[in-house]
Amino acid sequence: MNFNSWNWFWSVCFGVSAVVIIISNSLSIAVLVKGRFRKRSLYLLIDLAIADLLVGLFAVPIYMITVISEDKFMPRVVFDSVDMFTGLSSIFTLTVISLERLFAISRPLRHRQLSSHSYAIAIATPWILSLAVTSVRVLQHYSIVANHQIFTVITISLSTSLLITCTSYCLIWRKQTSRIQNGVRARTEARMSKILFLITGTFVLTWLPFKVLLVVVNMCVPCSRKMLAVVVFVLKLLQFSNSFINFLIYCLRMPDYRKAVSQLFSSANPAVTPIILRLIR
Repeated sequence: MNFNSWNWFWSVCFGVSAVVIIISNSLSIAVLVKGRFRKRSLYLLIDLAIADLLVGLFAVPIYMITVISEDKFMPRVVFDSVDMFTGLSSIFTLTVISLERLFAISRPLRHRQLSSHSYAIAIATPWILSLAVTSVRVLQHYSIVANHQIFTVITISLSTSLLITCTSYCLIWRKQTSRIQNGVRARTEARMSKILFLITGTFVLTWLPFKVLLVVVNMCVPCSRKMLAVVVFVLKLLQFSNSFINFLIYCLRMPDYRKAVSQLFSSANPAVTPIILRLIR
């Protein structure tokens, strides 16, 4: 089998990935919007799950259509725009989450007093920024913006976002190690910060390889000609896989989340509950 060209193997891999992304994030949204998880600070996690859900619904299928048709059925700008919008919304949401966690750890009393309006702004900001950056790609398609300009915009957006996120978690780690966590709420905030740091870390590990590949392709034309298709497919699949990893992290690190997921399945079909419990434990 030639893995350097699209075949049934890649169709199965990307197709299964899309289905898993849709199911896992649909479950995450269903769990986070109900019961004990209905907290304002978790609205950002719902926002992140929605962004990941869009990856499974649109980004992965459009990527498959684009590659299979070799850009004949659908223009490349459509996939690039959808892929950029969904990906950047996840990145910017993770940045906002890191800032919210830093505020919760460093200013717990003021964090409790945050209004719903503040969270509404925090939720809307990643989508607005993603739309703004994606619009540059559309302008580039119509030759209004040069190629190097869009490359600069994306590089600045990603590097700034990652810098803010890493700095926030470094400050969180410093504050947590410099004081004793007293009280149930303080320990809960610290545990949630660790979970979100793990989510951010996996995001970087799954996204960074493909972004490095794009940098190499844009800065080294001879390298792009020698690039094997299998490398592109594997790294793109790795990037898409991030959109369902969060669900696994929630199940592994949040007992209440596992219980809520099992309750969802038990209400739908009590017979499958023992099986689901064994899978997510």
